[in-house]
Amino acid sequence: MRKLLSLVLILLTASQAHAAWIWTPQTRRWINPKYAAKDTPTAQMDWAIGFFEAKDYDRAAKEFIRLVRSTPRSELAPEAQYLAGVSFEMLNRPGAAFTAYKKVVEIYPFSKRFKDSIEREFLIAESFFAGNRIELIGPIKGPGLDKAIEIYEHLVQHAPYGEYADRAQMRLGECFIRQRRYEEANRVFQKVLDEYPTSPLVEKAKFNVAFCSRQLSLKASYDQSATDEAIGWYEKFIASQPDSELLPQAKESLKALETIKANGLAEVARFYEVQKKPASAAVYYREIVEKYPDTAPVAEAIAKLREMEQKGVLKK
Repeated sequence: MRKLLSLVLILLTASQAHAAWIWTPQTRRWINPKYAAKDTPTAQMDWAIGFFEAKDYDRAAKEFIRLVRSTPRSELAPEAQYLAGVSFEMLNRPGAAFTAYKKVVEIYPFSKRFKDSIEREFLIAESFFAGNRIELIGPIKGPGLDKAIEIYEHLVQHAPYGEYADRAQMRLGECFIRQRRYEEANRVFQKVLDEYPTSPLVEKAKFNVAFCSRQLSLKASYDQSATDEAIGWYEKFIASQPDSELLPQAKESLKALETIKANGLAEVARFYEVQKKPASAAVYYREIVEKYPDTAPVAEAIAKLREMEQKGVLKK
């Protein structure tokens, strides 16, 4: 009796489950009408907008995405994809929103929502840059700077001459600075100078190139080519931007770099002294005195040159 009852229950369950799924020749697969899109894209759009207007953004996002998946070539698909992104933003899910806008940009680049999606991407990236955190799993969130980098890179790749291109490029470099990736930041800022020469951000880009060069020079010792490059950038900035509000900072950085350079020259001079090559050491001490007279090592350089002259090692 128990076996018979179990068999009846299994058959009933199977029958009900099968009844929920329908074979469609159009898609050549089984579908569940409960989760299927409406008969037309227009009907599905109206259905999704109803949830959107009722502020049921979770359901609205699902229905907009359902429209895109069921009829990706529909004229309404770009709009639905864009509104899915807006819905995710209303749910405070900026990462999911970016994914939605990204698809508009990549799949529907000629739609009227392309520019809107670019703008929304930029604003999301700005929020991550400002410290907004990205959703991970459930209520868990993590730092958003890496996501900001991803979005800025996406913007400059897919809209390199758009309204937000120079700003996205600039922000990308600033993200790299925060991560102490100075070589990458340097290249990004140089790209601003090369590709957007009329941008109002050029002044700041020049300063940041000099700043990155300075950071890269801090590891310099005997080979001070990085320091020389940084000094050159700051000298160019000071000469070309005499009215910049960044000028005091640039002059301070230049002075610090000159001190680094002078210290490096002094180190080389001391090396030649140890090697009993005073004439070679004097070359570097003289360079300190002539080129970097306002730096700390100049006192040592003058003293060493006088000592060498008194010993008759050098000609007066």
